[in-house]
Amino acid sequence: MEPKTHLLREPAKSRALRKPMTGYNVWPAQRCPAFTVRTVGLACGSGCWFCRYANFHLREHISLDVGVCCWPRAQSD
Repeated sequence: MEPKTHLLREPAKSRALRKPMTGYNVWPAQRCPAFTVRTVGLACGSGCWFCRYANFHLREHISLDVGVCCWPRAQSD
């Protein structure tokens, strides 16, 4: 019997987003269609951790596991 791989879904933590999640939690591995690479700090990858609109407190002593999307609301509506 062949496994039903179509029933297996990727975890929400790594799922591609349909639109920016302004004001909501985002995970480092999520991918946003409005992704913009950070100009300071980490400059590789394409997940929310590397997006300049995701706030993971990367400049603090301890970074967050779950960040907050800071995409401007006027553009996301």
